[in-house]
Order: sequence, then structure tokens, then C-alpha cells
Amino acid sequence: MRFLVLILACAGFNAAHAEVYLTEGTNISVDVSADGRAAIDLLGGLWILPAAGGAAEALQDGLRPAQRPRWSPDAAALVYQASTSAHDQIWLHHLSNKHSERLGRGRYFDQHPDWHPDGERIVFSSARSGNGFDLWEIDLETRIAWRLSNLSGDETEPAWSGDGRSLIYVHEMNGQWSLMLRRFGQADEIVAHSDTRIAAPSWRPDGSLVTYMQTTDSGWSIRMAILSDPVLDRPLVAGEDFFIAPVAWLDRQQLLYTANGHIRKRRFNEWSSINVPFQAAVGQTNAFKNAEVSVRELPALEEPAGITVIRAGRLYDGVRGSYRNNRDIVIEGGHIAAIEDRGERPGAIVIDLGDITVLPGYVDAYAMLPDDVDESLGPLLLSLGVTTLVAEHRNAAALNSTWSGKNIPGPRVLAASEIQNMNPESEAPWLVTVTGDMSAGVAQRDSVRHWQSQGVAVLADNWQVGLGSGASLLIGAGTMPASPGGKSYQDVQLASGTGIITFVSGLADNSTPDLDRIRNSRQALLLPNPVAPTRRFTAAPDLSAAASTVVLGSKPNGLQPGVALHAEFRALVAAGLSEEQALKAAGVNAARALGFGLKLGRIATGAAADLVLIDGDPLNNIGDTLKIVGVVRNGRFFSVSGLIERSANARQAKTVE
Repeated sequence: MRFLVLILACAGFNAAHAEVYLTEGTNISVDVSADGRAAIDLLGGLWILPAAGGAAEALQDGLRPAQRPRWSPDAAALVYQASTSAHDQIWLHHLSNKHSERLGRGRYFDQHPDWHPDGERIVFSSARSGNGFDLWEIDLETRIAWRLSNLSGDETEPAWSGDGRSLIYVHEMNGQWSLMLRRFGQADEIVAHSDTRIAAPSWRPDGSLVTYMQTTDSGWSIRMAILSDPVLDRPLVAGEDFFIAPVAWLDRQQLLYTANGHIRKRRFNEWSSINVPFQAAVGQTNAFKNAEVSVRELPALEEPAGITVIRAGRLYDGVRGSYRNNRDIVIEGGHIAAIEDRGERPGAIVIDLGDITVLPGYVDAYAMLPDDVDESLGPLLLSLGVTTLVAEHRNAAALNSTWSGKNIPGPRVLAASEIQNMNPESEAPWLVTVTGDMSAGVAQRDSVRHWQSQGVAVLADNWQVGLGSGASLLIGAGTMPASPGGKSYQDVQLASGTGIITFVSGLADNSTPDLDRIRNSRQALLLPNPVAPTRRFTAAPDLSAAASTVVLGSKPNGLQPGVALHAEFRALVAAGLSEEQALKAAGVNAARALGFGLKLGRIATGAAADLVLIDGDPLNNIGDTLKIVGVVRNGRFFSVSGLIERSANARQAKTVE
């Protein structure tokens, strides 16, 4: 275990107020300027240090959460990839006036920026055409952008050669990866091919070869394609915990890359590398102490009278990793009174479902409801298994009251709010969100502490504001809590040591498996305002190292509510979680993170009687989460066909009004 370096301001200084210096980072990248400076991305910020190592200086507050900084040829500016909960964009930072500006209109997923050697253009990959990623270039003076490629599949990670006459990029189609070379006036050619991922190409300054990264069963390595005739492909560096980022060349003989938590330096003709040390002051230790989210009481609801028994072939209680067979779930009012062996139930209403699987109701911890939502949406959401959602909506309380009854049933709706819209006298929501950079987080710290003391979970939309504020949740769409090799370094240890790294998923995009099947399901086709999914990731993020702390939240994917939750189920499994872990993300994990305690996310005595009834085996096939035949909400049983009918009746009544 490595530890943070603590530098005390003076002898006898209270350690609680010590400055924290990071000397390691997870999944960082490095680039080198023409005047001998290095730029790295650390904790979502950009830092500058001498290429030989030393103290790292953070760029000014206000930078968007940043990845992959690339120096301009004149070392006067940095272009970088800015991550948001919706999609990544490209930003340009001018060092002279400390000003950042977005390149493009912000509607598209743009990533992997690099400079043309003339310093007047930026090449990048973008999903703006709607048919996968293509290569684009933008003129910095006019802001006119044009497309450079239009192949089937994805073209990503472009880089110009030093003379500006050749372009290297990565092409992926149907799980086949190629390193592509476009020479001036010639057709594109394949210089390397693999059935495993290829990434991060970079030119040697003299243009004689291209380095790139490749993964195999033994992990990532750095290879080189020597541009002779024929091309020679050779290994360059292996056996380290590499971060997926392009090599940075100091000159034709010396290169920098990132691995093992460090910036690593290597001479081209040598067999070993050395660390380039850095120290980045990230604040004071007392800034990162995080408050636990306390258990809160769910709003009281009108509960049905009498006893209802749900009898099914098997149940998944949300906690154990296997099914329990042939049990009766005894419900009194709106809560589970007992889980018992099958038996006679005099005076109770027994609903015998045969060979059906019972799951805890699905919890969407960070959901979106349309501004113009009407009551008829409730039964449709319930027919998709959504029994609880947390959303920012002006009518959240009214919707919760209406949908908790038997006439127009729907999910439990719990209020969320942006922290800047709250004041200490406001009624406590269930979730507050905080955005911005490290300084914005520090400025909101007292407010964050106030709401946490009230049992409110606080969600940060990036590393910086999360660490500054001490938020309890972090949107983790593009943030990996561990390296590709599964290791975490000081930056992640700092955050996880304070409880910040409970990730809200927000992973789904138009490459998520089986998305069309979800969108064409019976219930989804009845939802209003269908949303076309967009591309948000080159490849699915790997969240397997954080499976126990992932919470399902669908708002970042932008899809319709209900559809968005099921898309997240598929995306979580694609990101390395098992079916059980994905179900827990919408169950016990969400309950713990949001202060629901033992009341939601599980089938247990005393828990709310919110159940989903499945004709399938969701612990072995996540797609079966959509095979819903009925739902129990607040102790009341509804069939899917009955819910669809109630939604139609509510819409008709609305039209008549």
C-alpha cells in the first residue's frame, strides 16, 4: 500500500491541516511541449511541470474536467478532452491569459484532440455524423470543421506526423482493430491489425515509426510500427501497469509514457525505464473528510388493508447471490411482514404466480423526468419495473402522492435539487447535485456538510468538485476507479478513503448491447417522446473494480425514463459487472447510498413491498429484467397489461379534460 505524502507547514502543525501532495495518479496521461514542459491530467485537472520532473502547478480554476492534454506546437496553448455527464467535448486553454474556450457547439461527442503541426488546426474524432466515430478537423480561426474519414465502424485517436503530411489513426469494426496510415496523396493502409484493442498512436519526431498500445490476454503493452517497406511491427515496452494514453517524445531518442501510477521515461535503445517524479498539492486533508449518509424515513403513504401473499417459484432477495425457492412473501399494508415456507393462508389474498421470479423493485438513483410529465406516465414506468426514482422535478411531491395510490399507480418519486438552488431552510431533498471545479467544491463545502447532516446524499459530477466538496457520490460514466490492470493509486486512494467513490453509473449509449430490443419492447413503444440514443464512449468503461460501490443512475444517458434504467442494466454488465452486481446497483447499493437503509432494494421483513415479477432468470441473463409480468407497489399487485390499460385511461381522461 502506498500512502499520500503529507508535508507539514511547520513543526507541531496539526496533521488534520497538513497539505496533501500527490506523487501518483491513476489513468493519467502526459504530453511534452517544445520548450520542455510536461502537462498531465490528474484528478480531472490539468497540471504543468518540468519535463524532468518536480513540482506540478495546477492551471487556473474553471477548467472543465480534463483528459489527454496536448500542447500546441508553439507551447502557448493546450487542447484537451473535457468530460461531462452527457458526453465529452474539446476545449482549448490559452496559457497567456488563462482562458478556456470550447471548440464546437457542444452538441456532439468529440474526443481525442491533437494538433496539426501548423498550429492552426485541431484533428479529433467525433460521433456527430450519427454513424459511429469519424475523424474531423477544425480550423481555429474560422471554427469551420470538416470530416476526414467516413468508414464503417469507428475511426478514433488521430495524430498528424511532424511534417503534417501523414495521419495515423485507429479503426475498429466488429471487434477487429487496425492501425491506419494515411500518407499525403495516397490511399489509407493498414500498418497493424489485431482482434484485441489497439489504442493511443503517437509519432516519433522524425516520422520513422509510430508507437501504439495493444491489449492481449497478458495485459497492455507499447508496440512500434516501423514504417519501412514492408512495415515492421515490434514490441517496445511490456510488463507494466500501463495507462491508455499516447507516448510523448522528448526527442527522437527519449520518450515518456504513464504506467504504475507514474510518468515513466525511457531511452529508445534501452531496456528499462525510470520514474519522472512529480508532486501536486491538492489541498488539505481536512478538506476530504466525508460524512456518512444517515438513514431517513420514507414518506408515509396510504397503504392497502389486509394481508396479501405473493407466491412464486423463486425469489432473489437482493442480498444473497442465489435464489430462494418456493417461498411465500407475506405483505401487510405496504410492507413485507414475513418470508416463509408455503402454507395455508386463511383470510389472506394469495396471488400464486407459478414458476415466476420475484425481484426487489428497481431503484433509479438519479433519473430524469420530462418537464411536461403527466400522471399517465406512472403506470408505464411501473410496468418497466421502476418502483423508485430520484429526480429533479417541480412536481415531484405531487407525482409521488398520485402514483402511490391504486388508481394511477407509478414509481415512488423522491426529490433531487441542484445545491445552488437550495437554502438551509429548504425542505431536505433526497439528493443534491454539485458541479464545477475544485474551488467550486470548496466554496460549497459548508452547504454540502449541512445537507449531509440532514441525511441527504450529495452527487458530484466530476472528481474535482467531489474532492473539494466532500460529496458522497460521483458520476462515474467515463471515470475508471482503477487502471486497466485493476490497480488504484494515490488519487483514487485519496477519494476512496473518504467514501467519495460511490459511482452513479450513467453509462448507456447507442453502442449498449440490446438497446434496440429495449426501445422496441411493448411498454417502451407506449412511452411519449422517444429519444434517439447518442454515442458517448469509444469502448465500454471497465467498472469491474468498483462493482460493490456502483449505483444505477440513468439521467446521464439521456434516454426516456424506464428505458434509460434498462439500458443501464445492459451497460453495467458490458462494463464488467455480473448480473447480480448490476441488480444490486439498482437495489441495495442505491438504498445504502441514498439513505434508504433496509427499506428498499431488498426482499426482507420490514422492507417496502415493492416487487418486480419476472418470467425469466435475471441472475443469469440481465435481459430478463425486462420480462415483467407484474409489479407489486406499496403492497398492491398490478399486472403489466393492467398497468398499460390504466395509463391509456389516464391519457384519455386527460384528453377529455
